[in-house]
Amino acid sequence: MRRSLKLAYGKGFLDLFLESSLYDVSVILPSNPRALKHPEKIFLKNAKAPIESTPLRNLVSSKQTTSVSVVIVISDHTRPVPDRLLIPWIVNELGTEDSCVSILVGTGTHRSPTQKELFQMLGPEILQRFEVLIHDCNDSKNLIRVCHTTCGGPCLLHKRYVNADIKIATGFIEPHFFAGFSGGSKAIVPGIAGLETVSYFHRAQIIADPLATWGSITQNPVLHLAREMASLCPPDCIVNVTMNLKKEITGIFIGSHISAHNEGCEKAEKQHCVPVHRKFPVVITTNSGYPLDMNFYQTVKGISAASRIVEDGGTIIAVSECSNGIPGKSEFEKMLSQDCSADDLLKEIIASHTTRPDQWQVQALLQIIQKYTVCLYSSLDKKKAAMTRVHPIDDIEKTLKGIQRSRGTARLPVAVMPFGPLTIPVF
Repeated sequence: MRRSLKLAYGKGFLDLFLESSLYDVSVILPSNPRALKHPEKIFLKNAKAPIESTPLRNLVSSKQTTSVSVVIVISDHTRPVPDRLLIPWIVNELGTEDSCVSILVGTGTHRSPTQKELFQMLGPEILQRFEVLIHDCNDSKNLIRVCHTTCGGPCLLHKRYVNADIKIATGFIEPHFFAGFSGGSKAIVPGIAGLETVSYFHRAQIIADPLATWGSITQNPVLHLAREMASLCPPDCIVNVTMNLKKEITGIFIGSHISAHNEGCEKAEKQHCVPVHRKFPVVITTNSGYPLDMNFYQTVKGISAASRIVEDGGTIIAVSECSNGIPGKSEFEKMLSQDCSADDLLKEIIASHTTRPDQWQVQALLQIIQKYTVCLYSSLDKKKAAMTRVHPIDDIEKTLKGIQRSRGTARLPVAVMPFGPLTIPVF
């Protein structure tokens, strides 16, 4: 008897068939809440009574003029935030002129989205109505040094955001492998921060902290630093959402970048944390499909999620389309391509007093492959796949049979995470 499974892959699903006589399969799925029936009504209700912040409508009236400058910070093309809906709702509720509003795409250290990707993110109406700016962490002329944190970290933020009369940030609250959950302050840091700030925020010592991990909020050093840096020049309001597996809105959280985010994280934790009772010799994971699985850089998140429940010396099989490569010519690719062993590269990263761009993602990957075998099923060509420092495969079932034979197990226990990093397995 064959068990049929669907794995999130690109903009669709990959079918996987597993023989029940060979594999003892445990499918680990997050809950899938119903979409809000009337999300705009919920938005309007919450915008009038936000969590520990001024109602959106009063933000403009408090300035005693409609000619205020408004900057709305949004995520880039790697996040499925429903900004097509949120931005018009926000501007209508603010009651200001379109000409006063700028949309600032927070890219962190990612590449700029293409015009096609911007169109997919925002649609023609928003692109025609508002000025859209793309953050560049290396563009010193558009950065302002706001202050230093208590731990000495420099805080450089995009000039248009710092100088705006009204600052708003949107976001999607989902599990994050360093910050516990995405959304909230992460829109500001690293979203619209300078490279110096992003590098300090991702330095090797903080990434290696065991509390900088999935679902961790109260004592997470990464989240704490993001919130401290954002508080040096805070948004007047955040508009964050939770979503189900169809990327439909299930909750809307409006208010301060800390309190509203905390409330959203509580809901996200109930949705994404899944109890498990053992570790597995093999874990099959995805990167939750498009847009998160568009490159290998982001795929480290799915691999990290699986590493929570794989046995020492076990195997992780990551299923991620990587339609946009590693990505090519990135610092991530350059570091992975260095002529040295994984152990030596990790030692170099830990010992270094400077943080190279994308170093944190390399560090996270190397920490995993030190303990486990990682295989990758993707659309990468052989040359690119060879750069990843994991084992490229082109047949998942064949790979599983090889593991089953080598272990000599009658029925090999296999965990399957069809939506990868949207799942936080907890013991």
